[in-house]
Order: sequence, then C-alpha cells, then structure tokens
Amino acid sequence: MPLPHPLLLRHKLASVSRHCVAAVTRRRRVHGLASVATSVFSRTLLVFALPIGVSCSVAEDWYRWRGPNGDGISTETEWNCDWKNGQPTIAWSHSVGTGFSSVVVKDGRVFTLGHVDDQDVVYCLNVADGEVRWTFGYPAELDARDFEGGPISTPTVDGDRVYVMGRAGELFCLQTSDGTKVWGKNVAEEADVRLPGWGCSAAPLVIGDKLLLNLGESGVAVDKHSGELSWSSDDRECGYASPVLIPDSDPTAAVIASGRAYIGVDIQSGKQLWAERWLTSFNCNAADPIFHDGKMFLCSGYNRGAALFDLNDATPSLIWKSKEMKNQIHSSILYQGHLYGIDGDMETGARLRCMDWATGEIRWSVDDLRPGGLALAGGRLLLLTEPGELMIAPATPDGWDPITEAKVLDGKSWTAPVLSDGRIFCRSIQGQLVCVDCRD
Repeated sequence: MPLPHPLLLRHKLASVSRHCVAAVTRRRRVHGLASVATSVFSRTLLVFALPIGVSCSVAEDWYRWRGPNGDGISTETEWNCDWKNGQPTIAWSHSVGTGFSSVVVKDGRVFTLGHVDDQDVVYCLNVADGEVRWTFGYPAELDARDFEGGPISTPTVDGDRVYVMGRAGELFCLQTSDGTKVWGKNVAEEADVRLPGWGCSAAPLVIGDKLLLNLGESGVAVDKHSGELSWSSDDRECGYASPVLIPDSDPTAAVIASGRAYIGVDIQSGKQLWAERWLTSFNCNAADPIFHDGKMFLCSGYNRGAALFDLNDATPSLIWKSKEMKNQIHSSILYQGHLYGIDGDMETGARLRCMDWATGEIRWSVDDLRPGGLALAGGRLLLLTEPGELMIAPATPDGWDPITEAKVLDGKSWTAPVLSDGRIFCRSIQGQLVCVDCRD
C-alpha cells in the first residue's frame, strides 16, 4: 500500500565562498551510462575576491515546501561539509512527534508538525539552539493505516503568519511570533469535498491574498487573511502533490494533482483550463509537477512512470514518456538540464537516478542507497537515506560520488532534508529532528 506525500526548507554579507574538501568514505556502485570516479574525489578551496562594497547573499529562508522557488534547491553556497573526523556537528536535537512533515525556516525559527498524545502539534523552535518557542495543538488521530501515521503536510510561512493543513481538512492561520490562532476551520467540510484516502498532504500555496489548497478535483482557494472560501471544485478525490504555479502563465494558473489527472487551473476563478489524465494505483499522484522552459514534467510511482509535455499550446502535448523514473512520494529535482530523483517503491527498494530532462535518458542509477529524501544546494545533492544517513555528493550527470556521509538520525527517515542559513535540518518519521551545523 502506498504512503502519502511526506510533505515532504536571511541574508548576510560575505566575501568568501567555500567548497567542500573531503575524501569519499566508501565506494558506491553506479549503474548506467556514466563513468564514475572510484577512489578519491576532492574539491579545491575557491576564494572569490569581491570589490569593496559588494556583498553576496549566502543565506536564505526556506519558508515553504520545496523552498523559495518551489524546486527543492537552495541557492546557498557558503556551507561546509568538510566534517572533522568524518563527523558533522549536531547543534541540537528535538522530538517533534510522529509524522512526515518537512520543516520550514523563517527569521531564525523552525516550523514543523508532529503527532503527540492524540493531537497534531505545530512546533516553533529556535534555529540557533532548538529551544521550543511555542506549540499549537489540535485534536487528531494518529491514523496509522498502512504507514506510521501522523501529519503529512508541511507548514507555509507568509510574513508574520504560518498556515497549517491537517490530514482531515483542518486549516489554521497562526501568528509566527507566539502561535496565537488568527483563524481556523475545516475547509474540506466547508467546501463539501471528500478527503483523499490517506488524508490531506499538500502544503498550502500563497498566491497574493489567496491560499491555494489541493482539495476536491482541482483545488480550493481561501482568503489568507480571513479563511473565507473564494472558490472550490467538484467533489472528487484529490491527489497528494502540492499546488505549483505555472511560470509566466496568462491568466495566472497553477497545476493541481487530482487522483486521476494533473489539472491546469485559473487562480482567480478556479476554472479548469485543461486536464492531463494521469492514472495510478490507489489514485496516488504525490510528486509535484516541474516546469521549465515552457515544458512540464510529471512523474508518479506504482509503475506509472514519467513524461515531459510542451505547454506552448492550449493543452499539453507529449514530448516523451518513460518508465525509468517513478517518483512515488518525492518530486525529482531539476538542475542544469538533468533530473535527480528517487525511483521506485520506497518500501521494496527505491533507487537514486539521474535522468536527462530533454530526452528521458537515464545517465546513472544507484540501487543500494535506500534513499529517503533529497535536496540540492550549491551544486551538491543532499541525500537522507532511510536509515538516517546524510550523504552529500556533486550533482552531476557523470555519476554518484559522495564527498562525505554520516549517520545523523535513528529510525526510519523519509522526509527531505532542508538547508537554511548554513544548517541542514533532518527529521525521522518517529519525530527526531536534528540540526546539522555546516557553517564555517
């Protein structure tokens, strides 16, 4: 049986960009078309001289699911993975309850969700020391059907508000300063739409004054200030992916994953613009679509596979399709013309793969990593394995060749790591949240 989407990351002055200098701690077999370095990979310290008065932005808030650009990529470069004695610095660790929620980071605070004692709990912690600033709980069942249970969406921070979506359709707007509830409602009940089989997992998407939610056949929109319903869609089962804006669309549009299709929707009216039929076992469309250069990449697990579409016409037109990438719960990451993603069923043995965006050709594949979650920062992949090992490797189509790796978590880990302000946040399903300090 499937698991739902584990929805599933400030600025300072600097004049130095430091890259990793480390040796590979063990070799990994890489299958596919690429050649791979088999012993030691090293990178030189690069120092960039900047003119006086010129600053470079090296840190960013990761205030929503998949980061500021919604692509799973951090723009930070000044973080260090040259861990002394091969061991990273664990700045702090805290228990945040059972669940698959990722973390978001804003203004020195970390936000996430977990299930504790018959409640789903929103946690706000200090980035610096892990101290709990506040919590907000609401009644919820663990609901561990076919998986460990607990919340599966990720909060969204917008200004001084944080928006939280519960599995049963609860939607809350809280003050980031102290967790005070501004408003809350069960939006699924108000919109009169059914819940998906494993509950709501999509993160709320802020667009102007609206919150776009994956509920109903093609979404629900509410006013972010009041929670008042703006529009809703037909009472059909939604998917598990989060809404994603279509770049440069006119009218402004987003794609919503239903249980049976990916649907283009006019943000203002909720009108369906087109629907790309996309059937999977258990109606489990969990991976967010990826947009680039007028094209759209869709991918699902359960032997559904992937496809690239041209969006320049009124409806999507197929460019290629492939069974060689099947994102069951995590979206792939597009970087410099290549897709890096987790292929296959997480329960029976997923693998890490690199796929060419333009052609769908597999460049390399590694079968023995047991990948749990993936992110990218500074041209490097951050892989959290299911057993809780954090691995860092250059993002290159030439092969998988880790720079460093270390055990950072105990227990099953299927949530994507998050890098913000030189720190990597990793979380297990059982609720262990650790902060790995990668600042110089």
